[in-house]
Amino acid sequence: MTNALQDIWLSLKQWELWTTLGWLELRQRYKRSIVGPFWITLSMGILILALGVIYGELFKMELKTYLPMLAIGLVFWTFMSNIINEGSTAFISSATYISQLPTTKFIYILQVFWRNLMMLCHNIVIVLAVLIYFDTLTLSSIPLFLVGFFIVIINLIWVALFLAILSVRFRDIPQIVTSIMQVVFYITPILFSGQMLAKYSVLLQFNPFSWFIDMLRSPLLSENVNPQSYISSIILAIVGIIFTLFMFSRTKNKISYWV
Repeated sequence: MTNALQDIWLSLKQWELWTTLGWLELRQRYKRSIVGPFWITLSMGILILALGVIYGELFKMELKTYLPMLAIGLVFWTFMSNIINEGSTAFISSATYISQLPTTKFIYILQVFWRNLMMLCHNIVIVLAVLIYFDTLTLSSIPLFLVGFFIVIINLIWVALFLAILSVRFRDIPQIVTSIMQVVFYITPILFSGQMLAKYSVLLQFNPFSWFIDMLRSPLLSENVNPQSYISSIILAIVGIIFTLFMFSRTKNKISYWV
């Protein structure tokens, strides 16, 4: 796996390149817009407020309880799903660069990650505003949240790389991934809490996104994280990284021909 690890290391060292590419791509989306990238925050805020009022009433939950839970779940789900969906097309959308320039391949995965991290930084303002308004944020929970966030990022990156390799070889994969993510959204505790789905708890036990949401949302709501979420996520990361590195080392030099 030395070949794959070398590509990853060289890509990380070129941080100025992938951060610039990610920023320019995000800026291009909102070119000639007065509000610019803050449309991301505005649209997300309106969506959270609308869903909070409607679903809070449907679930018979107080807005003080439901809105922070929804805001955290929806903001981080958007971050995770975007990295996975866009990661699956990372090599395809960068075909021009890959076929003409001798760049490392992992740099395009980092570009996707950085772009969506900047979008998360816009949306996290909504989460902080909701938590502060309802007085549910405690500073002592921040370190635990950061640990969970780091584990989630590691998992998202290897999944994005794995799907990028599959997608560049089999072009139906991005559509399949998008369809699967739409289904996963409804069986992941985002619009609802895990306790509401106690009857079908098996859907949470074997759903990695349930582990991720638990590690991110519970600390910010001053709730206890299920230890199983940490254990399962770490095991998933170790197994996924090893398998993806092996796959990347075998296919890295073929990607330029597949695009």
